[in-house]
Amino acid sequence: MTIDRIGSRAAAALALAGSLACSDWLTAPEAVRNPNEPTTATINQLFVASQTSLTVQYTSDLARTACVWMQQCAGTERQYQELGLYRYGEDSYDAPFSLVYTGGGLIDLRRMQTLADSSGDDVYGGIVRVMEAMQVGLAADIWGDIPYSEAISNRNSPKLDPQQDVYNAIQAKLDTAIVKLAGDGPGPGDVDLFYAGDATKWSRLAHTIKARYYLHVAERLGQSAYQNALREALLGLQGSSDDFRAIAAENPQSNNAWYQFTVIQRAGYMFAGQFLVDLLKQRSDPRLQQFFLPNATGQFVGAKPGDQTSSVFSGFMVETEPAFRQPIATWQENQLMIAEAASRSGNASQALTAVNKVRQSVSLAALGSVSLNQVLEELYIVLFQNPEVWNLYKRTCFPALTPAPGSATIPGRLLYAAGERNANPNIPDPGQQPARNWNDAAGCQ
Repeated sequence: MTIDRIGSRAAAALALAGSLACSDWLTAPEAVRNPNEPTTATINQLFVASQTSLTVQYTSDLARTACVWMQQCAGTERQYQELGLYRYGEDSYDAPFSLVYTGGGLIDLRRMQTLADSSGDDVYGGIVRVMEAMQVGLAADIWGDIPYSEAISNRNSPKLDPQQDVYNAIQAKLDTAIVKLAGDGPGPGDVDLFYAGDATKWSRLAHTIKARYYLHVAERLGQSAYQNALREALLGLQGSSDDFRAIAAENPQSNNAWYQFTVIQRAGYMFAGQFLVDLLKQRSDPRLQQFFLPNATGQFVGAKPGDQTSSVFSGFMVETEPAFRQPIATWQENQLMIAEAASRSGNASQALTAVNKVRQSVSLAALGSVSLNQVLEELYIVLFQNPEVWNLYKRTCFPALTPAPGSATIPGRLLYAAGERNANPNIPDPGQQPARNWNDAAGCQ
């Protein structure tokens, strides 16, 4: 799949979204058409839009927030300096919450499943089920209890399903996806900008995502969750060629979302985080220069939460690479999930082997032994700019981050979007919402 094709496909999806948004949708017959039942879009058109949606969810607002709060990045100006101090409005995340369901989200993903199943294309049906699990799973990670079982229905006020029920449903969805991916059907072919329709890669990704979600409930379920995670990760992504990466290209409409934000839209709002910069320096880790740019004096310097804009801080390497395809799920992460689950299950040898595979892949020396904290440190680094790093912290309290000035704890979840609360009476007022989700029972600090 060439970069040009990725760019043209992604740009087409954005253009389609723009044309729909600007249409006179209040005139008949649009005024009486059920928006949950598209009648003209083909499965391939829906699929391109859903790929764009998934990329946005994993590489835009939610990823930047996690990066700042996990001190891999720092918010240094205006809204992002406030974000670094955990101050944000109830309406700050309306777009990501809405995107779970619309604009290529759950509504379109369910429609594609119906179309694929009715045509007997098991491969296509399996792929879009993996995408649903990733889209809905991220929402459950962030907000906890969410509308899911009644989200695609005629109910005007869908109930909030408990986070644990959503995770269970996602695991079942992925099980179905894996079975279908072993079946018949042409799938999306080169319309698939992630894996070009490769059912084997999608199946491996499904196992990796299953391992992720088993780890997400480990604080509650303990050893059984680690054993399940280990089993799935061993079947997961097998090498860097299996990495699941965001859609990006040189076409300005399809540039890497981090590049768009830090260069095109909000230059100066974010810089490198001091904690990660200092950690990489202490380790003599070559990823320091792969992740960050030197400052004006050639030094690598990170900002602390609350620091002001200054040329002394380092920027991000993605600022020079508009077509860089941001990692969403990788072989390295999969190996480190093997390492964590094995370490917690008492298999030190298996943990060491997995960690050393990752270290040697980035030109670091192999270790002679490995502790659980060393495994988690490797995972924290591998998850740079990935929203999954927040899940790592919430379930392990690693690394030992100092909260922003004036705060006792780092937030464990986001407030529900104001738009959803205004439309759905099942969403509680901000003051009635929990500080943490079900799977993050203890919290940190």
